[in-house]
Amino acid sequence: MTPSGDRTEGLHFDEMTGLLFLDQQLDEGRAREITQHTNSCAACRELLRVLKNENVWLRQAMIAEEEPVPARFAEAPRRGGSWAWAAALGFGTAGAYTLWNGLIDPWMSQASEVGFTQGNLMSMLFFSGAFWNGWNSVLTAVEFLALGTLGAVAAWLLRRYFRRSAKFAAVMGGIICAAMLPSSASAAQIEHGSPNYTLAAGQEIKSDLIVRGADHAQIDGTVDGDLIAFSHIVEVNGHVKGDVIVFAQELHLNGPVDGNVRVFAQLAFLRSTVERNVMAFVNTLDLDEASSVGGSVTTGSQTTRLGGKITGDLLAGTASAELNGPIGGNVKILGRSLQVTPSAQIAGRAEFEGPEQPEIAAGAKLASPFQVTIKKPTPGYLTWRYYWHQTLRWGAAFVLGIVFFLVAPAVFLDASNSAKKAGLAMGIGLLFLVGLPVAAIIACVTIVGLGLGIVTFLTYVVAVYMSQIFIGEWLGEKLLGAGVGAGAIIGRLALGLAILRVIRLIPFIGPLSALVVIVWGLGAYVLTIHKRLRQPAVA
Repeated sequence: MTPSGDRTEGLHFDEMTGLLFLDQQLDEGRAREITQHTNSCAACRELLRVLKNENVWLRQAMIAEEEPVPARFAEAPRRGGSWAWAAALGFGTAGAYTLWNGLIDPWMSQASEVGFTQGNLMSMLFFSGAFWNGWNSVLTAVEFLALGTLGAVAAWLLRRYFRRSAKFAAVMGGIICAAMLPSSASAAQIEHGSPNYTLAAGQEIKSDLIVRGADHAQIDGTVDGDLIAFSHIVEVNGHVKGDVIVFAQELHLNGPVDGNVRVFAQLAFLRSTVERNVMAFVNTLDLDEASSVGGSVTTGSQTTRLGGKITGDLLAGTASAELNGPIGGNVKILGRSLQVTPSAQIAGRAEFEGPEQPEIAAGAKLASPFQVTIKKPTPGYLTWRYYWHQTLRWGAAFVLGIVFFLVAPAVFLDASNSAKKAGLAMGIGLLFLVGLPVAAIIACVTIVGLGLGIVTFLTYVVAVYMSQIFIGEWLGEKLLGAGVGAGAIIGRLALGLAILRVIRLIPFIGPLSALVVIVWGLGAYVLTIHKRLRQPAVA
């Protein structure tokens, strides 16, 4: 094929012929000749791939100049592509059913059994309680970010109508002035440890109290609202009339709490009265005999010792549990070992699930015998559910890859090409894999940057998951060749992701391969973003 139009086999065709072929403007005979030629000519196949990427920018230019829509966009959809949408719908339905039936529904049932009747546990933890009270500055920052994003999108969409700089300046000036209006004052008192913080006995905080950055935070006075602490050691000896929310290494709760206690720590020692519920995700939870909880106790811990009074239910996921005190509701424990001493009392239903029989003392007062379920750990690869879940995971990644390709084909192909630079991509991917979470955590700790930190972390999680898509496409291209068209790209993606999923099933090699894919794919995505940010605007 020569630039002048000669159809002699074995010669290359020019760029104009390639563009007409991609836009499906050639007759069937001519298109068939080009297809046969590209199957045997690597140079022309690479030319078609480059032209396909450039076509995306040409479409944008055509739309901007209000030119007619290309003929291939006006054609009726071809048959043969419906299988991709059917597969996407099938895997999406199966994934949603598995997620609900295997995780959400049992989790909500267990939460309702221990007295959480206001919805699910996450809504109680983050929204219906006092977790966000006093964090108005965070909400203001998020609103400002949303307003700024909306303004940027509106300016881009209406860029044609702002030909005069005066009008554009007036509109943008109004938006900026609206965004800079003073916000309401925060309802919380924020204290910084330098390096310690102490609220002396006799002092009272009339609002919420937030303590962060302290090595040792000691609360001997009264907090009229909630206490939120980010500290190394938190010691509460005074009276907290709201909730206690602690992120620390150790929590020593010796004073009364009128609300809930929610703690994320290594050690938690409770020796006081909690009027409502206790939720603890810790390594060791210890409820002293002098303590009492007016509601329910939910814990995920390594070691759990409960000697105080619990009025409501108990839900515990723990390796080792010891029950010494009275429990007024139901008990459900999932763990490795359980010891019930003679001083224990359980007024409701009692269940235990684990690999060993619980040790129940003869003197323990139980309303009904323990319902014990012995579950020996079974290797996952011996069950059919294991392979079904692997298939669903492959399907989820495949569907996400199809959606990403349909929404942003140029970015998809560029990221797959960036994966060919394996060394550079892995180096950059490793840097971002380690550095980005640290930056997000630092932003969250500063409180004002909490919204930005959460958004950054969620974006990071999505990018890490999407890394397998780019490497899967690259691997499929290595095996099947660089075919042209959406069908070829989807086929390469399906094969590549399937091979990566099979490799992950291999012991020892699987986790290592997953790490390599994450680092490699993340680096390829970052390279693509960096390349596109540096590209000059098309004249």
